[in-house]
Amino acid sequence: MKTAAVDIEVQRAKAAPDTGIAWTKTRFRSNGPDTVEVVSNRPADFVFTQVPLGGSFAAELTCGTHYESETVGLVRPRDSGALFRLQRSEADIFGVNAPLEMVERWFAGKVPKAVQRILDGMGGPSLVTQAPLPSHLRISLKQALHSRLPLRTQLIEAAALQILCYQLETLSTDSSPGIAPHEVQAAREAHAMLEAEPMAPPGLGELASRLGLAANRLALAYREVFGCTLAQSAEQVRLHAACDAILGGAPIKRVASQLGYASVSSFTYAFRRQMGMPPRKWLDTQARRVNRIRSDF
Repeated sequence: MKTAAVDIEVQRAKAAPDTGIAWTKTRFRSNGPDTVEVVSNRPADFVFTQVPLGGSFAAELTCGTHYESETVGLVRPRDSGALFRLQRSEADIFGVNAPLEMVERWFAGKVPKAVQRILDGMGGPSLVTQAPLPSHLRISLKQALHSRLPLRTQLIEAAALQILCYQLETLSTDSSPGIAPHEVQAAREAHAMLEAEPMAPPGLGELASRLGLAANRLALAYREVFGCTLAQSAEQVRLHAACDAILGGAPIKRVASQLGYASVSSFTYAFRRQMGMPPRKWLDTQARRVNRIRSDF
């Protein structure tokens, strides 16, 4: 599709019969900054979340709720439409949603109160959580989207389900026993700091000092909130930055140096461990990949 200033490509998968999960992958291209309004006649009987795969955006739901691409949580809209504000020339967005009835079924009759409020439409139409998605979930999603295996569709659906379940779980257990609310917030701020400095993410000690929290408490809270250690997340953030840099044309040797690896071989080893292939082969795979886009707004 093309508006006066923005090209839009949309790939959409129908809802899976067993999970009810449906997803879309949208690419906006513009001269930036631009605003695009997306209108839909679909009943607002679902919850959704969005993942920025490249670029960034801000959005406003029809009800007036605002959110930013890096901290999109769980959303149950009053209406399906939204207004997207694009700051860069290109933005890739992965969206995943599930019907309210299906979400209720997932909990097998034991729906947490916070989730039940959303299913019942209480509290108004709103953005429910504002938590950054862990890097390992974003990387798993990208790997699935880039897959050329026969089970690519199933891999994407699995990644989408995991992302949506993470948001539901975050809403259900916003803090765990022994972790204070301010420590949960510190863990989220620490993750945002990692994402803000992907080429050289700060370590546990530095983050703890910045946030005024004991290092062991920050480490514990981070594991509780994101399901992995802060060091593991930092490695994933660096890899995410490496993928973006390589796709942008940066030489692999320079990327390895910028990320602080002692040699190209050590960087290649880390890259292969996460992505399943060395960086040059991965780049060649992306170059050969052909996206078949179906526009069905």
